[in-house]
Amino acid sequence: INRQIKDIEKLVNEFSNFARMPLPILKKINLINLIKKTTEFIKLGSQNVINLKFKDDEIFINGDEDQLNRVFINLIKNSEDACSELSKKDPNFKGNINIEIHNDNDYIVCRLTDNGPGITDAKKAMTPYFTTKKTGTGLGLPIVTKIINEHSGVFSIKNKKNGKGTIVNLTLPKLNA
Repeated sequence: INRQIKDIEKLVNEFSNFARMPLPILKKINLINLIKKTTEFIKLGSQNVINLKFKDDEIFINGDEDQLNRVFINLIKNSEDACSELSKKDPNFKGNINIEIHNDNDYIVCRLTDNGPGITDAKKAMTPYFTTKKTGTGLGLPIVTKIINEHSGVFSIKNKKNGKGTIVNLTLPKLNA
């Protein structure tokens, strides 16, 4: 039994090392282009309306394009899943996902809102392995939080005031030219 416990511990440690997120490789990227590509990809298979709103065609940050792409895919897919739950209950329901990007002095603010059922417990949702989905791992939002923190940003999630939908805010430092 002791040998099997040690073998399991070794296996868990190896898996943990394998699954560890790499440090971000920061370079100048146009956040608008990154989000456009991500939303265009997701729109191909979406049953929901996804709107992208921004004033500037170019907003540069110092970031890891792959990791930030993962952030936006995860957040949009969460909204997609939430809206699809409502459309299963009501065939007339149409999901709306809005992504707004704007300058706020030295920061870029990205706000993603949806008209889904909202989040039951935002604090719990940030805890690794907590999920409300049948197929979820509970790692999506903790990974998003980690990536945004490593980009010197701030991530928050809450329900809309009317309780119908979720608001996700990402704030990232703007790259000054």
